[in-house]
This record gives sequence, structure tokens and C-alpha cells, in this order.
Amino acid sequence: MIAAAIAFSVTITMVRYLSAKFTTFEIVFFRQVFGVSIMLPWLIRAGIGILKTGQIKVYLTRAVLTYCAMFAAYYSITLITIADSIALQFTLPFFTIIFAMAILGEKVRTHRWIATLIGFIGAMIIIRPGFADINAGMLIALSAAALFGGADTCTRFLSGKDKVNVVVFYGFVLQLPIAAVPAAMTWVTPELADMGYILTFVIVAVGAQFCITQSFSNAEASLVSPVLFVRLPFVAVLGFLCFGELPGTWTWVGAAILFASTFWSTRRDARISKAEAAS
Repeated sequence: MIAAAIAFSVTITMVRYLSAKFTTFEIVFFRQVFGVSIMLPWLIRAGIGILKTGQIKVYLTRAVLTYCAMFAAYYSITLITIADSIALQFTLPFFTIIFAMAILGEKVRTHRWIATLIGFIGAMIIIRPGFADINAGMLIALSAAALFGGADTCTRFLSGKDKVNVVVFYGFVLQLPIAAVPAAMTWVTPELADMGYILTFVIVAVGAQFCITQSFSNAEASLVSPVLFVRLPFVAVLGFLCFGELPGTWTWVGAAILFASTFWSTRRDARISKAEAAS
């Protein structure tokens, strides 16, 4: 998950750079078309038969949720700073816990609910309703977290049914037609000088998707998602170096509370798991 966090940080930084020339619709489309291309050699080696699955409805649901979440996340960083967008998306575990409990039947221990409540307080410190203007970018970032929570729950379910590469491939190939129509309507033809940046973006994005899918295949969704909180220091550094953006004090305070609640919850889970294994 640490590798996924770093990859996601680089991905979102590349999105901010590319958004100066291309629309969010087109950037999402780049990710899908190149993602499918990168996965094709694996499919050729493995054979088309490996894609056989009895979970196509879940894959379709995940594709729609992921596309909408990705668009919201990418679009939000064109309206607010990268660090603020990522910090608000730290609410993702809240939604993942709810979905994992309601849909997957995962047992959510009391300490995770406490951590979720503390995390919500951290998110409110970042937004500061009543003390600072809540703009569209903040609301879009929050909606991205909710949508990713649903998509992550689907990923957790599917990773227990199919191989990791199958889950990743279906994600790209099913989102491709969804992304194609709006991208065609807002198309800006990339120049040769743009291709290096686009390729870097999609390669890192594919790597991030693979890492998070692998993580969900080995642990509960409500435990894995919080580890992605370590994205904030990475995006803060990249945002400053690349765009001169500095997160505000309240962003760091809220994010620190979010991180502390997650760290405590994760350590608590580790102790419980160790005790259960010993009994």
C-alpha cells in the first residue's frame, strides 16, 4: 500500500500538469486506453480464457464507480490545491467501512468506528464549515472519496474471486467506452512533446492500480484503505516543487488528526489479529 500511495501521488501531480492543456475527460481517457495497451501483452501470454468470470455485473458497477470517482478526483485538483484535495479524500475509509460492512459483511470493530469519528473531525477541520468558504472543489473531492469507497469495496470482493491482473484488466477495458464519449467531445490532439508526460502518467497509474488491487486481495477493505493517508506528505512536496503550492495550516492539522486515528486503528487491528492467531 505504501507503493500505491507513492504511485498515486505521482499520478495526481501529473494530472495537475496535464490539465493545463487537456480536459479532465481526456486525461481519464488517456489512462484507460494506455492502461488497456499496457495490459495486452499479459493477456496474450495468459490467453483470453483467463478473463472468464461470473462477476460481470460487479465489474460493470465497479467500472462506473471508478470512472466517476477518478473524474471527480482529477477535476477537484483543477479547482483547489493538490494537498487539499488529497486531504479531503482521506474520508475514503469512512465510506469503505460502511460499504464493507453493508455489502461484504465484514465485521467492523468498535475501535474502527472510533477512528472513523475522529477522522471525520479531522476532515471538518480541513473544510472548516462556517469559518471558510466551502467551494465546489471541496465538495467534488468529498464525492470522489465516497465513490472510491464503493469502488474499493467492489475491488475487495472481486480480488477474492479472480486473479489480480484480471481485476485490473477489466477495470481498464470496461471504463474505456465510458471514457471515450466525453473525451471525443472535448478532444485536444496531443503533440509529440506531450507523449512522455502522458506515458509517465499512465504507467504510474497502472502501477498504482495493481498495487492497491494486490493489497485488497490480502486484507480487509476497511483496514487497507487508511494506509493511503501517507499520500499527503508526498503530494505536498510534489505540489510545492512543481507548482509552488503550500498546504495551509488547517490542512496539516486536519490531516494529522486523520493520520493519528488511522495509525491507532491499524495498530489496534494488528494486536487483535496477533492475539487471535495465538489463541
